[in-house]
Amino acid sequence: MLVYRTAIRISRESVIFMAILLWIFVPGFTAAGAALLICFMMRCQMDAAVARERGALKELQSALIVQRQTLESAICDAKAQAKRAAFDEFLNDFRVEQRQYMRRSKVFFMSRQTLVVRERILFRNLPLSNWVEHTVTLEESVGATYCAPGLTIDAMLSS
Repeated sequence: MLVYRTAIRISRESVIFMAILLWIFVPGFTAAGAALLICFMMRCQMDAAVARERGALKELQSALIVQRQTLESAICDAKAQAKRAAFDEFLNDFRVEQRQYMRRSKVFFMSRQTLVVRERILFRNLPLSNWVEHTVTLEESVGATYCAPGLTIDAMLSS
């Protein structure tokens, strides 16, 4: 019986010891479990917040990309328009000077009337080419007056 009581005493002491350990460690385990649970919850909240921020950042980046593309196209259009305006202004400085006169020549019984058109190209007031002469015979007659049908001075000047 003595052995039995010792076992009971040891077991009673161990029960008390276990109760003490239980009262010490259960709140610690509970606190650790709660801390882990809170840590996981906060991590999930942080992941959700980071995902929201990344989404907002992606939206801003896409908006910036679109804005950059529109600005680049606007700049290219402005450059092209400026080049075109400068080229048009440059081309407006070129001009063609034109002189027209009638030449009548008589040799014995033959008379000839020609329209002479002289042209040259100028850049501002500087000539770039020599005079180029074009002649068109309007009237040629031997003895009597002969006129080509439909050819008049007004018709030649208007064409």
